Amino acid sequence: MSGPNPVDFLTDPLSQITRLERRNLLIASTTGFLVATADLVPTEISALGISLSAPAQEMFVVLVSLTIAYFLCAFLIYGTSDFFIWRKKYQDYLEAVQEYMEGWTEEDQHNYDMSQVPRVSWLYQKAGLVAYVRAFFEYLLPVLVGLFTVGLLLSRVYCP
Repeated sequence: MSGPNPVDFLTDPLSQITRLERRNLLIASTTGFLVATADLVPTEISALGISLSAPAQEMFVVLVSLTIAYFLCAFLIYGTSDFFIWRKKYQDYLEAVQEYMEGWTEEDQHNYDMSQVPRVSWLYQKAGLVAYVRAFFEYLLPVLVGLFTVGLLLSRVYCP
């Protein structure tokens, strides 16, 4: 008897566009973190022939913050729909497991108990935990990094 497969919801939860926005958010956040903590604010942009005064340097920091905020919003918009799609797959899996378990006969249970194949109950029990850990890593961690960096940058400008 073949049952529900956790692979259906354990595959990559992010679409290509969401993954690109996540990458952009993390790169921008890393740049912003360096600007805020290592004081890497340019005084001159030689390629454009621009010298930045102190107020212009503050505006540069604000611009970096706004860029991170933009990527954060884009990731949240795309990621939210991907998260709902992933959550629907997980819900379908839970419903399929419930339906599958209700349909087991005594013979199915006996065959499972007497089988020489290693038990896969660990997979069914741990799949949800793995999926939520991955959701944290894929969705929540980049958001927290982006928010932290924006706060760090703005505190550098407004609370010197």
